[in-house]
Amino acid sequence: MLTIRPLTAADKQQAREIWELRFHDSLSFMDWFFTERYAPETSFCAEEDGRIVSILHGTVMELRVRGITLSAMMISGVATLPGYEGRGIMKRVLFELFEECKRRNIPLAFHKPSHFSIYRAVGEFPCYDALFHTCEADPETPVVWDTLCDAKTLLRIYEQSTARYSGCVVRSLSDMEKRVNDLTCDGTRFLLHQTGGVADGYLFASEEDDGSLYCEEALAVSTVAYQEMIARLPKGSVVKLPPDVPVTGNLQPWGVMIPVDVPRLLRAFCGNSDAFRLQVIDGMMPWNNGTFDGAGKATSEPATDTLSAGRLMQFLCGYLPFRDVFSDAVCYCADEY
Repeated sequence: MLTIRPLTAADKQQAREIWELRFHDSLSFMDWFFTERYAPETSFCAEEDGRIVSILHGTVMELRVRGITLSAMMISGVATLPGYEGRGIMKRVLFELFEECKRRNIPLAFHKPSHFSIYRAVGEFPCYDALFHTCEADPETPVVWDTLCDAKTLLRIYEQSTARYSGCVVRSLSDMEKRVNDLTCDGTRFLLHQTGGVADGYLFASEEDDGSLYCEEALAVSTVAYQEMIARLPKGSVVKLPPDVPVTGNLQPWGVMIPVDVPRLLRAFCGNSDAFRLQVIDGMMPWNNGTFDGAGKATSEPATDTLSAGRLMQFLCGYLPFRDVFSDAVCYCADEY
């Protein structure tokens, strides 16, 4: 018999074994995640005959979307054991998480899909991009790595460099400290950029299996700061950047946002009852189905437009514009697990 339930503290070892099997992360990262991020009260699994066969981890955070800060659930570690795929088990586990979001009055969820094609089947679509730049030449002098600076300085740079983005995590000082520990648990290297003695950019780089460097978080307050940090990196280094940084690179859809509470999101981002009458179709969360006006109120009037919940989220966050109601915005989220 299959049971969908929350995780418990006693499930930690089994949860870790599934993560290790499916994601092949380093032992040091898993040590960090299952110490700092393991949150059984917002994580769920499917259990069959006493064995966990499908799992996901949820972490409550805050997202700033179109300048409005909302509670959001970060989803990570979504995994099903071999031999249990294709039975709709993960969809049931996801639904349990979304019901928990609803109970907690959390209107949004977000994550970085391993494969967009898998999640399109449950109605999810890209809501932010990332730009991947590959360094084509070695620096004029060998790279000299900097000493990691304090989290307060990094938080100031993070806030200044991400203020214009829709969909970014709002970090506290404690959140920044956790993020630094995440980025450095594998011995990650660090660069700090300064202009006139004031820190205005930072970059974390980790070594891949082939010896090249991958920079998961690189943020700066100016184009010059980005360019000068990148110029210090060895040839072949790959840097993940916000989508509007003016350097060459490969722009890729990178993450999704999921509307858990459509009426509330319509009120937050539109608030104009006369803007439209929108019929929303949601195959995952039945409470989102219906026809709503621009203020999020259910209406029996004929719909002017029909959208799936996933497509609607692309308009709500600004990834795509919708008529003259939702303008586009630069969407980016630095956090991923």
